Amino acid sequence: MPKREYARSCKSMSAIVKTAKPMLPLLVIAVLAVSLVSIAIAAEEDFGGCEGCHPGIAENFSTSLHYTLRGMPAEWEKGAAGHFGIDMDAFYAKGNCTNCHVSTCEKCHEGGHGAEITIDTCDQCHLKKQAGFVGDTPAHKGTGPNADIHYEMGLICIDCHTAEEMHGTGVEYSTMLEAVTTECEDCHNSPGKVVKDMPVTQYSPDTPSHKIHGEKLDCTACHSGWTPTCTNCHIDIEKPPGTATVVTDEFYLAKGVDGKIKPFLKIAAIYNNETHTGWAEWFPHTTTKVAKDCAFCHENPEVLCEGCEDQTPLTMLGPGGSFIPQETIDKVLAVEMPAAPTETPAEPAATPTPPGFELIFAVIAIAVVVLLAKRRH
Repeated sequence: MPKREYARSCKSMSAIVKTAKPMLPLLVIAVLAVSLVSIAIAAEEDFGGCEGCHPGIAENFSTSLHYTLRGMPAEWEKGAAGHFGIDMDAFYAKGNCTNCHVSTCEKCHEGGHGAEITIDTCDQCHLKKQAGFVGDTPAHKGTGPNADIHYEMGLICIDCHTAEEMHGTGVEYSTMLEAVTTECEDCHNSPGKVVKDMPVTQYSPDTPSHKIHGEKLDCTACHSGWTPTCTNCHIDIEKPPGTATVVTDEFYLAKGVDGKIKPFLKIAAIYNNETHTGWAEWFPHTTTKVAKDCAFCHENPEVLCEGCEDQTPLTMLGPGGSFIPQETIDKVLAVEMPAAPTETPAEPAATPTPPGFELIFAVIAIAVVVLLAKRRH
């Protein structure tokens, strides 16, 4: 290298060093801050060492529902537990509910990097809710009326639910209603959407039912095949639990926190021989391709939960939920259903002619003509 170029190079390096020198303390502080965050997370929450390379995810996960397990206690505290004054921490401890506490990343990512997430991964803890997705009753204790169309098409939980919903966003939510942001519109109102190499059927605003109901009904109100109804659910901590009963032939609609009509889960919980009826906004995960017919709601006040407001003791689970007002129910029931198309009676079939009759008649006619001709001659 020529001396002149070497001198220029040295001057440039010297200028860079002079510029960077004041910034070195800031860089050192930044590196130490990141390290301290990782160390703090590792000290407070042990995620099996994954937090060393994934400090951001680990920090968010420490406040997620999967880690804090606050979803179910918070729901029960709004319902039966709050009504009966039950200590949910004690209830969870004695009921082994903490077995679903995701204390390390390997609870879901079993095997570490490259481990496959399957439907069985989620089923470890979500077997009471996810069972309907595969066509079973809660906890796989029986067979439900139908499986979810998404399951039948080969989709699993993570095809709809995002990583942020699993790992958390850093915000400490108390219910799944707040934490879960996935909506049907994410795929079905997104032209060109493809999932697992399958083009997604798009929502059509021109469908008569879509035109009529517009933004009033949630997709699940019409496109859910069924939802479980829980009865005889004993929650006495000190006593042996009773046998809960789940039925699948009841279906209830109410108004969710977003103002849309959607399915609600009915839970009858027994404590000290007193029954509390609770209602929870519920996504059944039993989606059907063909929606329910009009008569299912317009001729069925039970589906609209008529009279539910009069039940006591009763609590709506979930923030902002409410029953459909009686005035609205009356309007829904007053809608005249289109008459079923009448079949035009088929015309009676003609009496079949005995086979060969035409041929015999023709032969006789020819014979008569020949005979008459001979007589003339």
